[in-house]
Amino acid sequence: MKAGNRLITVPEQDRTLQVQVPASTKLAIHIRSAETGDPMRVLVLRALAAYGFPVPKEAITDRRKPQ
Repeated sequence: MKAGNRLITVPEQDRTLQVQVPASTKLAIHIRSAETGDPMRVLVLRALAAYGFPVPKEAITDRRKPQ
């Protein structure tokens, strides 16, 4: 992130983000999650990364599965 000409660094910790989406969008994400076996969190982070938001690669993992 930038504030003026300064680069703002944020510690890489998970933070909660709640967002309301249309029911059809949530259902589509849920269905894709069931089809791929990826958690909804992973799907959303991949989409944000594809849109150009900074998402650390290590964050786009299924935390339920052993590494």
